[in-house]
Amino acid sequence: MYLPLYVIYAFIISLGSGGLGAMLGMGGGTIMVPLLIFLLKVPIHIASGASIIAVVATSSAAAVSYVKEEMTNMRLGMFLELATTIGAVTGAFLIAVMSEAALRIIFGLSLLYAASTMFLQSRKMERSWAQRPNDAIADKLHLGGNYFDSARNESITYGVSNTPITFIISYVAGIVSGLLGIGGGGIKVPAMNAVGGVPMKVAVATSNFMIGVTAAASALVYIRNGYCDAFLTAPVVLGTLAGAFIGARLIRHVRGVDLKKIFVIVLLVLGLRMILSGVGV
Repeated sequence: MYLPLYVIYAFIISLGSGGLGAMLGMGGGTIMVPLLIFLLKVPIHIASGASIIAVVATSSAAAVSYVKEEMTNMRLGMFLELATTIGAVTGAFLIAVMSEAALRIIFGLSLLYAASTMFLQSRKMERSWAQRPNDAIADKLHLGGNYFDSARNESITYGVSNTPITFIISYVAGIVSGLLGIGGGGIKVPAMNAVGGVPMKVAVATSNFMIGVTAAASALVYIRNGYCDAFLTAPVVLGTLAGAFIGARLIRHVRGVDLKKIFVIVLLVLGLRMILSGVGV
């Protein structure tokens, strides 16, 4: 493929991925990496390297909008980030000793886990989360919160439950993020929403807030290992940055339940495709 077309296609892919990623709290990498692999035939290590650099910039851009809307739970984000950052550094060092097929399978399994967790938790629910009170840890750390939902035109107060389990899953999300060059939102959002009982929009906003720190922790390792190609990284960063601004503004008009359905479908399709490619199908 000619270089100009390669750059344009990379930008278009990243624009759509960044917008959808910002709306779903995934930073765009979860969607972008598979598309770069399948559509542009980019090796997974190089696609992940470009993605992780873009995630640092775009998650920060989306996070600003969510903080202004007061949807981000800063206390919860900083608490879970302790586990996620350690996991991200661990995963980034592991990538040098893992094959591309193994990475594709791990990526696919992580997406299927996230999709199934949210699907099972959302059946027969009118809202995007199960209302629960704070558990002992969340109560002590004041992790619960409230926000105004424009789509429902109501003020929502929520608690955080199963805090230890959510913390452990966040560590796993960090490892996956470091291994695959994604923000880990595909695991963190379901953890906060389905396990912790946090509303979908809050989980998305808080995930975006966390993703920038998680990605920065592993981006340096990717650069050191030579996995960042300039001709791919530049259009990917620009595209996801523009998409993130668009997605962060669209989310206020979408109901959490509808957002959750989109999330499940996207993760299911990409997860199955990655696993099949990892086993040579």
